[in-house]
Amino acid sequence: MATPAQTPMTLVAGHGAPAAGPAEPVPVAFVGRTSTLALQDPRASLNRQLRAARQWLPPGWFIAAVYWDIESGGIDLEARSQGDAYLEFTDAGLPRDGGMADLLREAASPAPKFAAVVCEDIERSGRDMFNALKLEKELSRQGIPLFATDEPADIEGVNATTVLVRRVKQGVAEWYRVQLKEKIWKGLIEHCMDGWNIGTPAYGYLAERIAHPVPFKAAQGRTKSRLVLDPVHAPVIVQMYTWRTVDKLGCPAIAARLNADPAAYPPPNPGTGWTAQNVRVILANPKYTGHMVYGRHRTRNGRRTPAPPDQWLWTPNLSTPPSWTGAPGKPPRTSPPGMAPAATETSPTPTRPPAGSTPTGHGYGAGTAAAA
Repeated sequence: MATPAQTPMTLVAGHGAPAAGPAEPVPVAFVGRTSTLALQDPRASLNRQLRAARQWLPPGWFIAAVYWDIESGGIDLEARSQGDAYLEFTDAGLPRDGGMADLLREAASPAPKFAAVVCEDIERSGRDMFNALKLEKELSRQGIPLFATDEPADIEGVNATTVLVRRVKQGVAEWYRVQLKEKIWKGLIEHCMDGWNIGTPAYGYLAERIAHPVPFKAAQGRTKSRLVLDPVHAPVIVQMYTWRTVDKLGCPAIAARLNADPAAYPPPNPGTGWTAQNVRVILANPKYTGHMVYGRHRTRNGRRTPAPPDQWLWTPNLSTPPSWTGAPGKPPRTSPPGMAPAATETSPTPTRPPAGSTPTGHGYGAGTAAAA
């Protein structure tokens, strides 16, 4: 919990019932955060948070600076405010003096423009217990208290009940974040195991839109998609794998052949044409085997990193026509750690990659030669 500010102030405030304020105006910084969820409306959320903060302010206190970010609440404090998602909303007129990083930088300055910080709810400062406490300590070192609009606050001292309520809420916020991630992960696994595609279709495939199986979502026009072969681009995939596995060509050589006839081999990006890199990415994509493969990347602290191939989840059966006839067949029914060993018709068990199908970065199959 933050230590009292150095400026002499008197405040005992409860939610919705601020007491008489200090004799002199007190500048306050608002800190807000909203998530990056697709169904979230950052503008509405941030406006609500800012309005709640203004309504909570005791007489004489005023918002001197506005800091907010659009990002996950689980990001480390040092990694906050690195994105640019805020630009769309500042361009639309939403006030912003910076993000969390800017708030901490201003607080550590010789003469910060604010004497206190307020957020709508303590979880808005972060949904990771360690980093939420770290924020309090960083501000406390500068004599700046952190308040939330839904909890009592006494700037003259730390109330034991306030500490208890805040710590419980911080713990619940982290629990909720972790539980939500677990449920989303399991839901996406089931989505993948049912053969539904996630993300943009790979080159050589098209997305076949199907009405959402949930009637309410279908009534809203929402859909799911399965992959079907693209009659224009699928033959290009077959040719690429043939050059790679039969003729033993490297990625630069394959790119050169493709660029020699762009009409027959249209590139994914006409502006850049075929490159060794995009050839390598295609040859290393396991979806061309006809299986849905999920979990090839993990997000750690806001950064997307590749996962080891033995941690990928494969559908037990083909879920889409394979683009490459030389693709590995049905993977063995070996369950990865944490999954049930048995499979049922309604809930197939995700499997590990079939033997010989682990991507090397240049293609599939045990007979794949090193890049030339």
